[in-house]
Amino acid sequence: MSKYRVSIKHNRFRKVFGEICVVVCLIAALYSLPSYFWSWLSFSTALACVVAVATSLIGWRLYDVFSNNISATQYALSLTSDGIIRAIDDSALLPDSSSMVTPSVLADVLSDGTAMKIHQSSQLFTWGMCINVLRHKRRWFQNDHNHLTWVLKGECCEADYRRLARAIIFARKATP
Repeated sequence: MSKYRVSIKHNRFRKVFGEICVVVCLIAALYSLPSYFWSWLSFSTALACVVAVATSLIGWRLYDVFSNNISATQYALSLTSDGIIRAIDDSALLPDSSSMVTPSVLADVLSDGTAMKIHQSSQLFTWGMCINVLRHKRRWFQNDHNHLTWVLKGECCEADYRRLARAIIFARKATP
């Protein structure tokens, strides 16, 4: 069994892209409303309100990104050949608590250093990968996996990206 050190550095524009996608979906939802809805509310007024609010929020977020108020999250993981992920305690790479907006499995893994196995529900896409890890079910209706992180192409070196992709493929093939 071999171990690999995988360094991941998330892009600081990642949240801005997600917020832009939400705005585009909101505008598409407004556009697809039926015509009888627009009989009592003007489409141009609703669109202008949504665009004004979205522009101010995205402008504020871009200001934070360009003024370096939002730093890129960087961390290192240890990956074994059988799909076990463990956070490496590297104080230079671990993000501070202010950069993690919401508590997540990734924040717990980085603080605890617990080992987790890649779950078969992890997915590979052309733009990146979604890594889910195994967890113990406490109730019959709970999922047996948690979302760990998204790793987009370009957020780690090509060899590390391929290692993570092989671990996901191995986990998906190991299902009964």
